[in-house]
Amino acid sequence: MTPESGLLAHVARAEGHVRKARQSWDPASLSGCAECAESLRLAVVEMEAACAAAAGGPPVAGAKTRIERLRSEIDVLARLVDSAIAFCRGLEWRTVQEEVAHSDIQG
Repeated sequence: MTPESGLLAHVARAEGHVRKARQSWDPASLSGCAECAESLRLAVVEMEAACAAAAGGPPVAGAKTRIERLRSEIDVLARLVDSAIAFCRGLEWRTVQEEVAHSDIQG
């Protein structure tokens, strides 16, 4: 495998993980957020491998543009996932607190 084909293979796998992350994204589901986060983690691993494959080698046509787009997509999705997870956890905490308060009132 040439460095060029290795780079493009890593980029393609990262793009696949980002696609999977978008498909699993469900801000109302903590498990959906976790699945999305795992896909993003795998995309980042592939991006790091792509950057390592690109280091010191000749430039590959279109690779820089694809990598920059992936970084942007990963950043946006990661922020959405973080926000949704925080919201879901806060909602769970509030629900638990209301149940405890309600049971105290009922006696």
